[in-house]
Amino acid sequence: MQIKRPSTLLLGLASGMSPFGMVLVVPTLELFAQKFNAPYSSIQFILSAYLFGLATAQPIVGFLSDKIGRRPIMISGIILFIVASFICLYAQDLSTLIIARFIQGIGGSVGTIMSRAIIRDTTTTDSAKPLSRVIAIMGIAPMIGPVVGAFALEFFGNPNDVFIVTLIIGVVILLPVLFFLPETLDLKLAKTGLKLPWYKKYQLLLSSRIFVGSTFVYGFATGSFFAFLAVASTVFSKDLGIDVKGFGLIWSGMSILYAISSFYGGNLSTRIGLMNVMKRGIILNLIAGFLIYSLVKFLGTNLLSILIPLTFMFLAHGFVVSTSLTKAVSDRPEIAGSSSGLSSSMGLMIGGLFSILSGVVYTGYFLPITLIISVSTIFCYLSYRLITSDESVDVNSI
Repeated sequence: MQIKRPSTLLLGLASGMSPFGMVLVVPTLELFAQKFNAPYSSIQFILSAYLFGLATAQPIVGFLSDKIGRRPIMISGIILFIVASFICLYAQDLSTLIIARFIQGIGGSVGTIMSRAIIRDTTTTDSAKPLSRVIAIMGIAPMIGPVVGAFALEFFGNPNDVFIVTLIIGVVILLPVLFFLPETLDLKLAKTGLKLPWYKKYQLLLSSRIFVGSTFVYGFATGSFFAFLAVASTVFSKDLGIDVKGFGLIWSGMSILYAISSFYGGNLSTRIGLMNVMKRGIILNLIAGFLIYSLVKFLGTNLLSILIPLTFMFLAHGFVVSTSLTKAVSDRPEIAGSSSGLSSSMGLMIGGLFSILSGVVYTGYFLPITLIISVSTIFCYLSYRLITSDESVDVNSI
């Protein structure tokens, strides 16, 4: 019996909790550096600790959801997100804030993982279209996150107080989940996956070129994004002379492109196939990597040399993220939670490493960061080639 899928809006909002909690703090990093008198290489851990919390939790979250269900895991994670937001709000030193952000990332991980697993639970054929719609709604979160963060910072003055927003968001999402989210795990189907111990499940997934390649496509696409995000607010303020509100508005415009691209990519995949949509995204991503290095090298760091490649990057990621995440969970519906968790974890771990690398390399000059971004787009393409090297993959199919 096919289980009815919950509201796409509800799944999108739950998924959006994680990226919203991540990007909300971007406008505050400069003030946190001043408040704690810490170098940027340390301050960027406010961002990367959240990422590593996401990455660490997701395989465990996915595995547990295959055993006990999607609903209890979703509820528990949101509650943890709320508690961590409260700790962030009152953190008086950098170490406490970083630890709390790590915990907040663990809690935030449930929305994205459970939404993907729920879609796989409730979809018999093509899951790319509903997933792309959820991701399109989720794309609103990074669109408004920096803007909300900038205005909250201006309103409150204290960078810690932006976590009042994540506290409220957590409560707002928890209430409809409590009342409207049904359990979607098919126990009969799940029992076939439960026969395998956890390490056998992951061994099975890691032996698949399709799973590994799709996960790396997602990871390196995320890597280029976070390499830029780690230094974005500083580059915009110091190199371009744009304040936090201006940065938030520009970032929102870029994120609108991402949401439109993601929604369009899902519809397009039903006509030309998921792999063809991914291929188009990979090409756009390569163009973005080439442009950001070339334009900054020859024209310098200015608004034009940054916005043109960012436009290509956000359009590319709308295609790449939804298709790669869908492909990663497509072959093993009986362990959808485990595959969803492991793919997201590995992908975000790669993204977190690029974020740290960017923070370490950045010394006030943006050009080295553009090289990191370009290298990430090349590895993203090579990961796509790993998928297509599997003889079972028809690039013209879903």
